Amino acid sequence: MARFPSAAWAAEFRTAVNANAEYAEAAKAWEGDVVLRVVPPEASGIPPGIHLDLFHGECRAAEFLPEAAYPSSEFVFDATLGTWREILERRLDPVKAVLAGRVKVRGNLAKAMRFTKATGLLIETGATIPSEF
Repeated sequence: MARFPSAAWAAEFRTAVNANAEYAEAAKAWEGDVVLRVVPPEASGIPPGIHLDLFHGECRAAEFLPEAAYPSSEFVFDATLGTWREILERRLDPVKAVLAGRVKVRGNLAKAMRFTKATGLLIETGATIPSEF
């Protein structure tokens, strides 16, 4: 069981994404990168994150960023560890979390809306990884 977020979790996530044929189909036109950041409950400290290099249904790289203060990524998803845990344990729907403001999204929302199925499958793939928090 890998701790979220960590290098081990990122490696398991990459393997799981690349084994997910449904995600590959849904994301075949997607090119870009994403950072999943774990923001602290208070505005202190530098948040860690997971950087994903996604290309036509493949995760070319998944890297743990111990300090993801100012990630230069096409999309950044910010949430507290508690919110990520609820999402990855399937107790919170990611779309509802975004709509409720529990997950903040930075990036081209028009592009994100074209790939909602791929994004959902990406998060669902993360939920398949046995994780410690």
